[in-house]
Amino acid sequence: MKNECDIVKDLLFSYSDGILSTGSKELVEKHLKNCENCRNILEEIKKDYKDQKQTREIDFFKSIKKKLTKKNIVIFISVIFLIFIILFNVLVFHNYNKVASTIEIYLQDNISEEEIENIKNKIREISDNIELEYISKDKAMERMKDKFKDKANLLDNYEQNNPFPASIEIKTNTKIETIESSIQDIPGIKKIIIHNNPYELFISDILTK
Repeated sequence: MKNECDIVKDLLFSYSDGILSTGSKELVEKHLKNCENCRNILEEIKKDYKDQKQTREIDFFKSIKKKLTKKNIVIFISVIFLIFIILFNVLVFHNYNKVASTIEIYLQDNISEEEIENIKNKIREISDNIELEYISKDKAMERMKDKFKDKANLLDNYEQNNPFPASIEIKTNTKIETIESSIQDIPGIKKIIIHNNPYELFISDILTK
């Protein structure tokens, strides 16, 4: 049969948790007043509970810190990506503002000087706010060599049989669609190129540098 110490020892954990009935609690407290050994055991139990609580709190804060660290990394990467997107679009539309008002009119190979002048005059009639430049086949070849830079010698074999068409380059603030509809049926025009996609223009500009 258990003596009083054994009974109290069995009750100490519940006593420490504060879940004993009134009668059992009174029994334990009365016994603890006269039993140093049981008091020491109770102190050990309380110490263990305190250590476990501190460990749980430390683990909890470590977990929170780890989550916050991961969150901060995600936020940092997101901010960097957002800044990159903003800067990229600024560059794209800065480039677009320089070239978006440009139309290239490629001319047929057998076009006459008279037909070239007729096209120029028709363009000038559309608006006073138009700058145009005639690009001969030779000048088109020179421009392409400039773009090729160190590899310009690859085009040497094509100088006698120049594959690049002459063209008229238009720069204007006038609505491009108006110009296109006014010149598309003029004799001597081979193709009309309108620069209107900012991202294609930006990539094209990079690739040709």
